[in-house]
Amino acid sequence: MSQSVLILGGGIAGLTAALSLAAKGHSVTVIEQADALGGRLRHAPPPILLEAHTATWSLIKTLGQDSVTRPLRHTPLEFLQSTGARIQFLHLPLPSPLNTLLGTTLFQGLSMRDRWHLLSFLERTWEQDPPLPNDLDARVADEWLTSIGQSEQARHGVWNSLARLLLGAALPQISAGLFMRTLRRCFLTGARATKLIVPPHGLDTFLLAPLRAQLDRMGVRLKLNATAAQLRFSHNRVTEVELADRTRLTADWYLSALPPQRLTPLLPERVVTHYAYFQQLSRLSESPLVLVRLHLDHPAQQTQLILLEGKTFHWIIRHPDKELHQQASVVWAVAVGEPTLLPESKEELVRLALEDMAAAFPATSPPRVLDIDVIRLASAMLATKPGAQQCRPIPTSPFTNFLVAGAWTDTGWPANLESAILSGQRSADVILAHPA
Repeated sequence: MSQSVLILGGGIAGLTAALSLAAKGHSVTVIEQADALGGRLRHAPPPILLEAHTATWSLIKTLGQDSVTRPLRHTPLEFLQSTGARIQFLHLPLPSPLNTLLGTTLFQGLSMRDRWHLLSFLERTWEQDPPLPNDLDARVADEWLTSIGQSEQARHGVWNSLARLLLGAALPQISAGLFMRTLRRCFLTGARATKLIVPPHGLDTFLLAPLRAQLDRMGVRLKLNATAAQLRFSHNRVTEVELADRTRLTADWYLSALPPQRLTPLLPERVVTHYAYFQQLSRLSESPLVLVRLHLDHPAQQTQLILLEGKTFHWIIRHPDKELHQQASVVWAVAVGEPTLLPESKEELVRLALEDMAAAFPATSPPRVLDIDVIRLASAMLATKPGAQQCRPIPTSPFTNFLVAGAWTDTGWPANLESAILSGQRSADVILAHPA
C-alpha cells in the first residue's frame, strides 16, 4: 500500500532514498532549500570509484550510467613523493590474498623494511593471531601505523596521502579503526575490489542529472527554495514539518537527509536533551574542502589520479575534455582538511594549483588556461577523528516514523559518496519493510 514520505534535503542521500521509494509506488516529496538539487556534489570533481563501492555501482546501473563506465579503463593510483619520485600502485588481476601480497611486495613507495612490517601485519591479521585491538576507533591512525612498524617516511608519504584521499584528513586527525577498515575494503579484499575508475565527468553530469530526470519521470515532487524551519513531534512520532514561509507539510514518514548542523536546529529542545541519539550530533564536526578546476588547452590521453606529498593540494585529477578530447583537458586540484586555504584569494589558489600541476605533469611550456573555477566549502565532510564513529547515528531514530540519512551517518564507510548513497538506500529499506 502506498505511503507518503517527506524527505528533507536534496543531496545524493535524499535523492537515492526518493528513487528507491518512488520505484515501489510511494508518494515522495523532497524539500531542498537551494535552487537546485545535489547539495555539495553539484560542483564536485569526477568521482573516484572503487569496485568495493557496491552501493554506488548499484545506483549507476539503476540510472543506466553503466554504459558510460563500462568501457573505461582502470585508472592507476600514482604517488608523487616530496623527492619528485613518481610511483604507481600496481593493480594485479590475481585472487586475494595473492594480489595484496604481490602488490605490496612490488610497491616501491615503501622501503623494504616498511613492506616487510606491513606484510607481517597482514599475515597476522588474516590469521587473527593476535586479533585486531578493540580500541582502534579511539586511537589515532598515525600512532597505530607506528605501532605496526611503519616508518616516519612511509607515514608522511604513502599513508598520509591515502588517508587524505580515503578519509579527508591527515593521519594525526583520523581514527585508526575507520582507516584500517577502509583500507581493508578498498585494497585488501581481492583484485576486483581494488579496481579504480575515474569517469571523465563531474558528479553533476555523471550522477545528479540522470537521477533528477528519473525522479521527474517517477512523479517525485521536488520543492526547491523551500527551507524547513521546525519538526513537530507528538508522543513517539513526527506529526509535521513547518517551512520558513509557515507552510505545514505532513506525511506518513519523515526522512532527514541534512547535515547534522542543519538537523539539530529543527528539533525541539526537549527532544535534543532527552535523547542521546540527538545529543551525540553535537560531538560531530566537519572539515573543509578547497577545489580548483582548470580548463586547459593541452590535451590529455587518459584520466590520471595523482596523490601529492608535501604540496598545497593533496591530489590532482586530470581527464580529457569530453567535447574537445584532442585539444583540451580538465584538471581538478583538491585540498581537504586545510582551513588556512579558505581565506586565500582566488588568484592565489589558482597560482598554487598551477604550481602543483606543473610538478605532477611537467611540460616544456605551460598550457594556456581557458577557464577557472574555485570552490571553497568550510563544512564539506565529516571529520573522522577518534571517537567520532560512536556518535554517527543509525537510520532509525527514537521516533517510529523519523529516519536520518547522509554520508555522515553510521554506514561503516568514511563520509564519502558511497556512504551517502548507502545511507539513502538503507533508510528507504526501513520504510519499505513497514507496510502502511
